[in-house]
Amino acid sequence: MSTADVERSAQVIARVLRRTGLVFPRGMLGDGAARLAAALDGANTGAGELDALLTAASHDLWADLQPPTLAAVRMHLARADGQDRADLETVIGWAELDDPDNPLARALTVRAAQELATALRRAEDQLRAVEPSVAAGGREGALAAARTLGAVVVLLLDLDPEDFAIEIVDYVDRGQGSDAVDGLARATGDFETRLWAREVLRHLDVDAAPAASAAARALASGAPPHDAAEDAVWVPSILALVDEGLERVLAQEAEADA
Repeated sequence: MSTADVERSAQVIARVLRRTGLVFPRGMLGDGAARLAAALDGANTGAGELDALLTAASHDLWADLQPPTLAAVRMHLARADGQDRADLETVIGWAELDDPDNPLARALTVRAAQELATALRRAEDQLRAVEPSVAAGGREGALAAARTLGAVVVLLLDLDPEDFAIEIVDYVDRGQGSDAVDGLARATGDFETRLWAREVLRHLDVDAAPAASAAARALASGAPPHDAAEDAVWVPSILALVDEGLERVLAQEAEADA
């Protein structure tokens, strides 16, 4: 493609991503995207290295994410008209390709890495905020670490309470006691999600939060237990998601009453 063609393709994809919200699920991202996110957030990464990292990350992701991406583009195309339809008709040709070096795959990979970099910065802020409590040790420090790391997992995996609405309602209806917590963890904690939750925590290493970073790595060490109710990473994560869901409900009720 000529330089002009590349620029036109980039403009088309940018319009489509802006209007459709197409994005790779953060919970599906792997080490390749994490390395690209770190490079995008750094100041000393050369263009050649960035391109190599982008290529590697796109190759990691596209085989699994091409089918749902194609389905999403088709859904938006069926509803579109005018310029939106013309853009989507161009993009669907790339969405149909198995080649992970196509412009859409690479653009979505960059967008995913950029959003991951933003999420990592927010996670690092949370670790810095809880560092004094964790460094002090004791029960309060352990509880602070668990609560914060649960919230960090929710952030880095981009978990949404609405995706677990049935399980959260059941948990609340059961009184939110220990048995209800066990049931909630088992109903929501599939092995792959719990494995990736550990992976994202292992990447955390914040200079200004050494104790909190060490707690994250210690909590994430080893494989997830078979029983999700015994998973010291997943249980605080799903409880953090419950808190987020309940906060949304309260905010919605307040808006309705206003």
